[in-house]
Amino acid sequence: MKPTLIAVACTLLFAGSSAFAADSSEVELLKQQLQGMQQQMSNMQNKIDAMTASPNATAASATTAAAAPGQSPLSVNIGGASVTLYGHADLSVEQTSNGKENVSQVSSNLSYLGVRASSKELGTSGLKAIAQFETLVNVSGTPTEVGGLGSRNSFLGVQGKFGKLMLGKTDTPYKRSTGSMDPFSATVGDYNAILGNTGGDLRAEFDARLPHSIFYDSPKMNGFSVNALFSPGQKYDNLANSDKYAYAQGEKVCSGATPGSSGSTAGGQLDPTAPNSCNDGAFKNAGSLAVNYANGPLFATVSYERHDAVDRTGDTGGVTSNESAAKIGVTYNFGKNRLSAIYEKFYRAGGIDPTVNERARDGYFISDVQQLGNGLDLMASWAHAGQTPGSPDFLTADDHANMYALGLKYHYDKQTSVYVVGAVLNQGAGAHYAIGAGGHGVPIAAPRDADGNTIGGQSIKALSVGMQYSF
Repeated sequence: MKPTLIAVACTLLFAGSSAFAADSSEVELLKQQLQGMQQQMSNMQNKIDAMTASPNATAASATTAAAAPGQSPLSVNIGGASVTLYGHADLSVEQTSNGKENVSQVSSNLSYLGVRASSKELGTSGLKAIAQFETLVNVSGTPTEVGGLGSRNSFLGVQGKFGKLMLGKTDTPYKRSTGSMDPFSATVGDYNAILGNTGGDLRAEFDARLPHSIFYDSPKMNGFSVNALFSPGQKYDNLANSDKYAYAQGEKVCSGATPGSSGSTAGGQLDPTAPNSCNDGAFKNAGSLAVNYANGPLFATVSYERHDAVDRTGDTGGVTSNESAAKIGVTYNFGKNRLSAIYEKFYRAGGIDPTVNERARDGYFISDVQQLGNGLDLMASWAHAGQTPGSPDFLTADDHANMYALGLKYHYDKQTSVYVVGAVLNQGAGAHYAIGAGGHGVPIAAPRDADGNTIGGQSIKALSVGMQYSF
């Protein structure tokens, strides 16, 4: 029965009774009390009608109430698990020169889309299940296998007080350790033109994302943290005429290679009768370790990475041997100024003629970021590749190189920024490094002659204007 009818009936009942048992003042008081009851019952009925008209209202309220404080609008709770959609877009327009030709280009620079999830506690174990699936998005170009689903850092694992233990593929601890020290990451000034680059061109082999890996991130302990990774090679020895042994098991590119890059496809560079051998940089097991220290404005890191049984038999005088790298990096934030410095050393096991060993050298990097105010940053860096013992193409010719980068970046907010970056790579007659190696969407490599031979010693330049947006 509607509350209004109930109220009317009660009013009539008590009004009739009052004629026999009460005076006029008592009747008036009863009327006021009944009017208050009528209003309360009317309000209750309005709430019931609203809930009946919107059957999803209760579920929506429950979802809203379950959202964690400060949670991103792109995060939801599903069955007690927190699931977040995230992404980053970075595109630029550029004028470039490889020393022989000038090219204008539009580049998509490490743009990506990802989903990460963290479960509720697993029973009383204190553990949570964690997962991430991240994919490169070629915004300005035609997608290839490089942008396949899960092409970037993707994993499944557990998290607890001990840290995180994961299976999948990820940037190595060696790569991650100094990533924050490069203000030009993914631009034409990216330090991987030289740092992590063992053979010139686009061979940033110690700035890698390794598949089929086991990796661990520790919690911070008195400012210290540790990151470790082991990647089983999953690879048999090469057999020239058997594709079963060319690639790591479960892969379609050579071990340690990025799809589409130099050395990624099976085939002997010098021996056309061995089309199925990964003999241009493929390796078996890999291990990577970084020890980091953070305390207020100071960050320091020491890292090491080793690739076992690296097959270089496709090179002139090439052998199969172990290759490794070590580096130390320091950043200090002076408030509105952040200064970083890195020293890196590449090693190669014995058995190779020094005159063709281009994968053993020193490297240096310095960067500075000055906040000018109102969201504007001035950025500068210098990277240096030392002389190697020699190289297959240029023997003992001077192959040192210096890259200089200068840029301005304006932050509209925490999500959106625009930038202008210029970079110049000057190198000796035997050097053949590339601007944008290891992260920039369209790198600018050393030119080649009509026979496909690398032309060394070129001064490579690029000017870039771009925009970044993260969510």
